[in-house]
Amino acid sequence: MINKKLKELIYNDEARIIKQRREIHQNPELAMEEIKTNDYIKKELESYGLEVKQLEPTGLIAEINPDSDGKTVLLRADFDALPIEETNDFDFKSKNLGKSHACGHDTHTAMLLAATRALIEIKNELPGTVRLLFQPGEETGDGGKAVVKQGVTKGVDSGFAIHIHTAFPLGYAATGYGETMAGNYFFEVNFKGKSAHGSTPYLGHDAIMMVNTFINEANAAMARKVDALNNPIVLNYGVISGGSVANAVASDAKLTASFRFFSNDAADEFLKELKRIADFSADMYGGSVEFNYNQGAGPVINEENSTDTAVKVAKEIFGEDKVMTDLKVAGSEDFGLLLAGFEDYEAMPGTYMAVGAKNPDDPSTFPVNHSQDFNPDESAFKNGALLLAQYAYDFLNEN
Repeated sequence: MINKKLKELIYNDEARIIKQRREIHQNPELAMEEIKTNDYIKKELESYGLEVKQLEPTGLIAEINPDSDGKTVLLRADFDALPIEETNDFDFKSKNLGKSHACGHDTHTAMLLAATRALIEIKNELPGTVRLLFQPGEETGDGGKAVVKQGVTKGVDSGFAIHIHTAFPLGYAATGYGETMAGNYFFEVNFKGKSAHGSTPYLGHDAIMMVNTFINEANAAMARKVDALNNPIVLNYGVISGGSVANAVASDAKLTASFRFFSNDAADEFLKELKRIADFSADMYGGSVEFNYNQGAGPVINEENSTDTAVKVAKEIFGEDKVMTDLKVAGSEDFGLLLAGFEDYEAMPGTYMAVGAKNPDDPSTFPVNHSQDFNPDESAFKNGALLLAQYAYDFLNEN
């Protein structure tokens, strides 16, 4: 059952949740550059009487009941913005040119601050520790890697994060069991050849032909070497550049691309295959190649017991028929790095849930996340805050 005190505290706090969200919304900062936002959150947490640990370069941890011998639950909110110019015309639109909270991380921060205030008020009812993580750099994945490296997942029995989303109606929530969101890798292939006159191409080593071969072979590998049913991979070519003039053989060409996946093992094998194809493509035309890659996010793999708790709480808040439990999308979220682990760093069990914020009676809330005019319905925030707080309460009070 929903804790009546938590609900009362958070619902009575709705105006402050919206006010803080708007303050953060007006001052967006990009991934790993969120200095002012970081300081804003730190000042808030310290005003609640919490001891705050500063992460590097940005990011914060605070704990409620840090000396408890019970379980530890982690609640996470991200707070970076996107390099997207906002086109909304409301009073609290972005003040920073070319930057906006077009994904809703400002709302996540305001909701977790509200959940924190409420949980502090009932901390004597919590037989364990609530670890509060305010995380930078979700959009690039750099933040997830940084906080995992700094030990935020150590000793955590369950972690929980939510995402405001206008793909889902107001008053609904969505999650999944197991593989729920995809991880992603970004990669760059730089081919080096030898220039020649367009009338004598046989005297050169054509880098554009190398890129062409790479794309054809990578597509063939997708069709014949990937288990599309059990371990699907989605490959996307983003940028191709090369050459300098129409009547000369290109001496260099570059491809920038990415792929998404649900299995870390499948991703590792596909990376090896892409590297093999890059070497083959360069060798075919007498050139050389550099293949570079980096992981943006890990797959979000929701642990069963944590997801059971999240679903139970969400149904109590939103209603039995308003919680989807079969979510599986190719979109990425770097909370997966905390759930699946990163390199040799410790992972944690946990789960992730979307909270709907599309009001069917208000077309201004229809644009999806990452739109220039993204505008989630603010009435969704109090329930998001309650979802976070009640999850921590329920998890810590479960036997």
